[in-house]
Amino acid sequence: MIKLTPLGKIYIKEASSENPKKLCSFAVNNDILGNLTVETNKYKDDTYKFITELKNSRGKIFGKEVFSIEDFNKKLQGFYIETNPEYRKKHYRFGELLRLSSIIEMFENGLSKFEIYSKDTAVYFHSKYKFIPDIQNFLDRDKALESIIENTQPGFEEFTKEAKKILEAIRNNPSGPKQRELRDYTNILTTKYIQKVLENKDDYKSHPFKFGMNMLLTKDRILENREFYNELFKNHGIDYQI
Repeated sequence: MIKLTPLGKIYIKEASSENPKKLCSFAVNNDILGNLTVETNKYKDDTYKFITELKNSRGKIFGKEVFSIEDFNKKLQGFYIETNPEYRKKHYRFGELLRLSSIIEMFENGLSKFEIYSKDTAVYFHSKYKFIPDIQNFLDRDKALESIIENTQPGFEEFTKEAKKILEAIRNNPSGPKQRELRDYTNILTTKYIQKVLENKDDYKSHPFKFGMNMLLTKDRILENREFYNELFKNHGIDYQI
């Protein structure tokens, strides 16, 4: 466990023969739990896989994220992110700290995209940090459309109508190229649908997805929303700017 001072200062472990990537760590203060450390290290003996852990001064882990950094396609691949169930409350914002840490890793290592496969229950969490649907397989595509169709609440009629049209086209056009085209349309529709749901941030649990999906955050999208991320860094007292 490293000891970091002052609070919010980013510490970068430069790449070396033992550690091929830049890894960041920083300390923050939590109003309830005191000083916490977000620290990234190599994951076991895997050259390309890393783990970020959120701990207190006694080494108690409150959350973690496992990811890989792939040079050949300049991407960060997220495998899972989790916080301890007892701390999954909005005012702790542990998931947000882990997400900000991985975005720093992405920028410090010159990566152009951040790919994840989101569980159905985490789609809106990732969407809040500007990830968008990047559905790849047809099962996930169809389940996303079915989820939209099942939303009968006022204000979502156009989404339901469009999802039904796409699903009908899927059933009537079995060719591979057409199926992939309809998958792309589904990504666009699902992105807009999620944006609509998040307009009322406290209501997203009323619009669940039936299945998980691939999601994507690009460097360009982060730059387009730099003010959003920089405000989050500032709110946590993290000395970093996009």
